[in-house]
Amino acid sequence: MNIGIKIFELFLRQTLTGKGMKGKPLTPQIVSYMVTSACNFKCAHCHANAGEATPNELTVEEGIRAINEMAELGTEVIIFSGGEPLLKKNKLLKLIEHCSDLGIMPALLTNGSLLDLKTALELKDSGVLAVGIPLDYVEPEKHDGLRNTPGAFKSAVKAIKICHHVDLKVVVTTMLFEDNIGELLKLMNLLTDLEVEQAVLYDFIPVGRGRSSSKRMLEDQHRDKLIDTLYKIQERKEIFLLISGGDPLYPGIILKMHEKYGTKPPNKLLKNFLVDSSVGCHAGIHYLNLRANGDVYPCPFLQLNAGNIRKQTITSIWYNSKILNELRDRSLLRGECGECDYREICGGCRARAWLQTGDYLASDPNCPIGVFSEKRINPATIECFGICVG
Repeated sequence: MNIGIKIFELFLRQTLTGKGMKGKPLTPQIVSYMVTSACNFKCAHCHANAGEATPNELTVEEGIRAINEMAELGTEVIIFSGGEPLLKKNKLLKLIEHCSDLGIMPALLTNGSLLDLKTALELKDSGVLAVGIPLDYVEPEKHDGLRNTPGAFKSAVKAIKICHHVDLKVVVTTMLFEDNIGELLKLMNLLTDLEVEQAVLYDFIPVGRGRSSSKRMLEDQHRDKLIDTLYKIQERKEIFLLISGGDPLYPGIILKMHEKYGTKPPNKLLKNFLVDSSVGCHAGIHYLNLRANGDVYPCPFLQLNAGNIRKQTITSIWYNSKILNELRDRSLLRGECGECDYREICGGCRARAWLQTGDYLASDPNCPIGVFSEKRINPATIECFGICVG
């Protein structure tokens, strides 16, 4: 199917029903594909611990075969990431073009440092749907410090402007920490000045290099404040905000607050890609992560190897992996998550459970029920879920 037609159908569905992409049973509708682990930054929070290229990274031909198989499984969106994927630009462009040929919608995550006008035009010509560029702080020195790269802020802003110049959709990505929650309004003002219409805010999960920054994680009181702040921002500004990572119900709670108070968030591209599904954490259910060396993870933050595409087909891994099948069976959840009335529609964040207990079926240590109670919203009414991209 032509990508333009797909986008129109999604937009029409969102307009008529208020819902995003329809969840399909046991289908990896969204895949994040780590093109390379090579990176020119050394970000303190990097879940991929990127820096040097992984030995024996997938070739273009192997990547194309994987994408063909994803298409057969029903994949609708592939998010290309790294590392810094533009370090492998020729490979990246060929993979994006192949997605476009198959009707799979391609998106890109980049730190922006290598995104010049020529590259932006090449990305647009290849069919990329949207480009994610990070801005974590209003103050350049804080952003540069987190990214361990002088000039990172300036590069990101320049890349955003270049994307706008060639009419490429931009999504700003922001990693949430204790010390930038209070600056969100200032950050959103900056995004408004930059004519950014949509942003994804990551609830930091300390994996990879990020393990050393675990003390910077948000606590429950920060998330409560975060949701109130985002609702107020989205109520006043033409910007669509999505929370990624962490608990699967948080993206939906902001939409429910709009419904409760009779307000309406803007209908931007990102809104169309919320997954309309009755299950929360969709790692291994609607979502899959392909690593640079061919390993398959349930999601970028739940870093457990479900198989390798050089040894098995993606189809075999998707249907037969013990890890993936256990994640799909909510009756296997233990502790409070296993006893919870909302285990089927939430399931907790399996990555957080694994990180803090070593058991991916254990209770999520950051259960959101208290926040829902505070906002007087029933978790059972949540119908749309965000995606854990990386």
